[in-house]
Amino acid sequence: MDNFGESKCEATAEEVLQNNFQGSIDREPALGLEFDDDESAFNFYNEYARRIGFSVHKEYVNINNKLGYVTSQKAYMFQGGFRGDDRRKYQAKNSRKETRKGYQAHIVVTRQFVGKYHITKVELEHNHPLVPPTMIHMLSSHRNLNDVQTHEIDLAEDAGLFSKGTFDFMSFQAGGRANLGCTKLDHKNYLRTKRQKAMGQGEADSKMIIDYEIFGDVLSFDTTYQTNKEHKPLASFVGFNNHRKMIVFGGALMYDETSESFQ
Repeated sequence: MDNFGESKCEATAEEVLQNNFQGSIDREPALGLEFDDDESAFNFYNEYARRIGFSVHKEYVNINNKLGYVTSQKAYMFQGGFRGDDRRKYQAKNSRKETRKGYQAHIVVTRQFVGKYHITKVELEHNHPLVPPTMIHMLSSHRNLNDVQTHEIDLAEDAGLFSKGTFDFMSFQAGGRANLGCTKLDHKNYLRTKRQKAMGQGEADSKMIIDYEIFGDVLSFDTTYQTNKEHKPLASFVGFNNHRKMIVFGGALMYDETSESFQ
C-alpha cells in the first residue's frame, strides 16, 4: 500500500512538471507548470483569472539584455501589492492617489536552462470578492478588440453607421455584451485613434502660414460646422486681411469637442 501511494505521488508530480500550456487551459496555476514562452504563461494566468473573476497585470519583467529574452516575470492580480516608496513623493505638490489594494494572488514565472518557463511561485488565495461572470468583460485584462471586430467596425463606419448602432449590433451577434469581449468605450477609443491618425494635426498650407504671420492679430476659432459625413466638428481658424476680407489660417476635422481634442 505504501509503495503504491509513493508511486502515485511521484507520477502526479511528474505530470505537473511536464505539463505545458497547450491542453491545460482549464487547470489552476501550480508549481512546476511549464510553458514554451513567457507570454504563454501570462495568457494562461489571464485565462484562469477570467474564469475565476479577476483581472491581472505584470508587476515586473526581468530581461537578459545581452541575449534579449525574459528571465522572469511576476503576474499580479490587478490592484495587487502596494506602490513602492519613492523619495520624489516629498517633492510632489499633488501626489497620486494610491489605487492598489494589497491583493496577494499572483504567479512568478522563471526561465529554465532548457529555454522553457516554469511557474516557480504561486498564490491562489484571494482576500477580496471576485467579479461575477456577467461583469468579467468589464475587467481591463479581458477587454480587447480582435481583428474580426475591428474589421466589422471599419465596414460599419464606411457605410455611415453610427458607433452606438454598430456596438449594439455586434453585441446582439455575440449573444450579449458579456460575450463580446470589449466595451462601448473600447469601441469608441478604437475609432478615435483611427480617426486621429487619419486626420493628423490638421492642415495649413504655406499661404495660410504667411497670412497668419501678417494678419494674425485677430483670430477666430469656430467648431460649429458639422456638415461632413462623420458628423464631426470642423475647426476653422479665420481672420481678416487689410481689405477686411475673411481669410483662413488653418483647419482641422476633430473627433469630438473634449479638452483633449482641443489640445
